[in-house]
Amino acid sequence: MKKFALPILAASLLCFNVQAADEASGKEVASATNEQPANAGNAGMSPEEIAEMQKKLNNPLADLWLLFFQNDYTVYNDGHGDEYQINNFKFQPVMSFDFSENYNLIVRPTIQHMSLETPDPSSISGVDEGGNPIFDSSTRTSGFGDVGGFAAWGTKEPVNGWILGAGVTTLLPTAAEKEITTGGYDQIAAGPVLIALKVGDVDTYGVVAQHFDGYGDSAIVDRHGNEEDLNLTDIQYIYRHKISPTMQVGFAPNIQIDWNKSGSDKYSVPIGIGVDKLVMFGKLPVKFGVEVYHYVKQNDQFGADFGIRFFAMPVVPKLF
Repeated sequence: MKKFALPILAASLLCFNVQAADEASGKEVASATNEQPANAGNAGMSPEEIAEMQKKLNNPLADLWLLFFQNDYTVYNDGHGDEYQINNFKFQPVMSFDFSENYNLIVRPTIQHMSLETPDPSSISGVDEGGNPIFDSSTRTSGFGDVGGFAAWGTKEPVNGWILGAGVTTLLPTAAEKEITTGGYDQIAAGPVLIALKVGDVDTYGVVAQHFDGYGDSAIVDRHGNEEDLNLTDIQYIYRHKISPTMQVGFAPNIQIDWNKSGSDKYSVPIGIGVDKLVMFGKLPVKFGVEVYHYVKQNDQFGADFGIRFFAMPVVPKLF
């Protein structure tokens, strides 16, 4: 799969560039003939409305309702050359409410389904020089994962050019199997979420940072036999660059820090690139995107190596 990632991304970029060129060509023809270009992809929206919609879709605190679908396929390795495939599909409806004259309230629940391949504990054939087990086979667990989400209050207008927000993020241990609960802890978790984003006409960048502390009984014990609580930070760093009215290149990967791990094993750090496109289906705006990642820092015993993300974001009318 890994060797096909760059061709997939290149093909996506080529297709989007061809369409962008066609749109530009149509606008030039329209200008020459004093007619509006025939462009079914942007039906019902003016160029100004398209630009405003793109800016709002880049802003997690915007006054929009979205149905956010995201699929992450990730290849992990165990340090012995063995690879394991994990797929995580998330559905994240995003709802914005007019909280006050200056602030929006954003509610973003997350429902996820996971298919997780891991080393089979019953297949240990020995240990390596560091005393870590060597596995001969793997096992796969699939099902719905933990339900989570956040509620954040954010500024409607930029503060010194920045959109700012803060709130509370939570996780509920609803996973079908212990193996696919967050970190294997099988705990209720909660913590703060902080959002800072600079949304410009061409470039958008910022972070969405969440921290989770576990509460209640834990399924994980430390090397001393004591229960260990979830202690996890997730930082999504975002950059988007507009290359046409409806298309952007950029990235939005998630750095994770497991504070219970030691040394560099606590960090999972991906870098990558992607492309997204805003498409109109009649009057329904939908943003499609694909991104590929390589992990430059990960857990040596079982860490992510490569990932590819697909997402779709239909904008739906507000119910209230």
